[in-house]
Amino acid sequence: MFISDYHIILNKFISGIYLQNSYGSPYHLLGTDILQMVRSYLQDSEFFLNKGDIVNQYASLVYAHGWLDAGAYLGLYSISSNPGYFEEIIFPNKYDKEHLFYKTSKYYTMLGNAISSITLFPGHGSPLAQAADTCLLKAEKSHVRAEEFCNKKNYVSALGHLCYGYGWLDTAVRAGLLTVHANFDLFTTEF
Repeated sequence: MFISDYHIILNKFISGIYLQNSYGSPYHLLGTDILQMVRSYLQDSEFFLNKGDIVNQYASLVYAHGWLDAGAYLGLYSISSNPGYFEEIIFPNKYDKEHLFYKTSKYYTMLGNAISSITLFPGHGSPLAQAADTCLLKAEKSHVRAEEFCNKKNYVSALGHLCYGYGWLDTAVRAGLLTVHANFDLFTTEF
């Protein structure tokens, strides 16, 4: 699948989304906020496309996808996306391979540091504790998968897993499921 197809698919997902919570409720506001983040990263991908920066275009799309799927998991809206889409992306023959390697290495470190900078917020008796744990587990598994792909020198899929997992982690922080205790600059939420 080409990146342009991936962009179209993600836009289709968000164009058909209806928030499931009552207007003005905290979860409706959270859903609105998360969808705004998804739209922002889709716009970023278009910006990078126009600059010919396929690495950042791809990273923006997959990061948006992570936010999108995490919001659906939290029950803010309903979609049926395939998170594996980003593993099917075919890069064009000409792109900056050095930039891909650099960005993948940087994001590997950043996601690892972000994971170690958070703690689960809801108490164990809360149903949200499981949601927090699931979001953190998605990020951790993405980090492990990225390492596996790096070992195979498949940096496209590695970067995809890192961005996807980071989207889940940032969504959980924005939703108040995780508390950040260090490296605040690694998260999109203002503290």
